[in-house]
Amino acid sequence: MTDPTFRDDAFRRAIVASAIRAPSGDNCQPWRFRFVSDRVEIGLVRERSQSFFDYRDRASLLSIGAMIENMRVQAACLGVDVSVSYPDVEFAKDRSVASVLFRDGSVADQHACERLSAVRSRTVNRRPYLPTRIDAGKQREWTANRCEGVDIAIVEDRATMAKWARVIYLADRVRWTHPIIHRELFSCIRFSRRDAQRERTGLEIERLGAGLLAVPLMRLLGSWSRMTRLTRLGGDAALANHTRMMVLCAGALVIVTIGTQDAAQWIRAGEQVQRLWVTAQQQGLCVQPLPVALYLDQRFHSEGISHFEPSHASLLTEMRRGLAALIGERVGAMIYRVGVGPRMRDAAIRLPEKSFYHRQTEVA
Repeated sequence: MTDPTFRDDAFRRAIVASAIRAPSGDNCQPWRFRFVSDRVEIGLVRERSQSFFDYRDRASLLSIGAMIENMRVQAACLGVDVSVSYPDVEFAKDRSVASVLFRDGSVADQHACERLSAVRSRTVNRRPYLPTRIDAGKQREWTANRCEGVDIAIVEDRATMAKWARVIYLADRVRWTHPIIHRELFSCIRFSRRDAQRERTGLEIERLGAGLLAVPLMRLLGSWSRMTRLTRLGGDAALANHTRMMVLCAGALVIVTIGTQDAAQWIRAGEQVQRLWVTAQQQGLCVQPLPVALYLDQRFHSEGISHFEPSHASLLTEMRRGLAALIGERVGAMIYRVGVGPRMRDAAIRLPEKSFYHRQTEVA
C-alpha cells in the first residue's frame, strides 16, 4: 500500500483480521480496538479474560503483545511502519493498555508478507512430537530479533529437559486437582464443531490432542466429584505424567523470561513469544505453550497457599525450588515445547472482527 489512508476501513479491517489471530488463554480473545486518526488504542476486556491463570492480567498482557506483533507484520506487508506506546508499570481499568501508531513507510516488506501466511495459520499443536533434534540454523532464527528486556533460552540437553518436565508435571497435578481451574477448563471446552462455531471462543475438543478418546475422556473428567475420586487412585499423577512424557519427547524447549513484572515488559514478552511462534510455524515445526507452572508459581510466590488446596503445598514448594534452579531471579513468561509432528488441520476459530471494535468511527 502506497500513500496509505489510515482512516480507511479496509486498512483497519486488515489490521484487526491479522491481530486477532494472536493466541490467548483458552482462546478467550480479550481485546478491544479503538481507531483514532493514525493510531489504534488497544483495550483489555476483562469479562473475557477472567481466569485463575490470568494473575494480575499478565497472561492477557502477553496475548496483547502477541497481537501487536501480528499488527506489525500486517502493517509492514502494506508498506506501513509501526511504533508502540506501552503503559506505565500499572494501568487503570478504563485506560488503553497500549497504543499503536501507524506511519507511511516505503514499499511493502516482502519478508513480512511471507510471514503473514504463518501469522494466519499459526495454532497450538498438542499432539505428540518426534524426539528429533532441531537444526541449529532454525534455532538461530528464533533468537535473531529480540525484544528489549526479553531473554530466550533453548533447551536441548535431555537432563535439563527432564528438570523442566518435572516442574511441568508438578504444575499439572495442581491443575487437575484445583476446583476453580477445573471448573474454568471445562467451561471452555467445546464438545462439538457446532458448539465451537456458535461460541467462537474456548477450546474445540478436536484441538486438545487426545485423538478419538478426547470426547469420552473429557466427559469422564468433567465431573469434579469424579475427578476427586480418580485423584485418590492416582488419576492426577497419570494425567500429569502424560504431559511430562510429551515434554521429554519434544525436539527442544524454548523458555522466554523477563527481568521485571511491569505491564510493558509483559507486552514485550508477548511480542517475542509470537515472533518465535510464527518463525517456528514458517519452518514447519509444531509448537505447544506450557506456561501453567510459571503462572501458578507467580501466584504462589505472591499470595502463598491461600488460593490453593492444602494438598498443593508440597507440590508448589517443590515446583518453586525447581523453577528457581532453572531460571534464577528472572520472571518466567512462557515455556514452549517445539518439535516435528503431524500438523493441525486449521487454525482455531475466532470471534467476528466487529466484536473487537470499541467504536468504528473517529473519536473527537
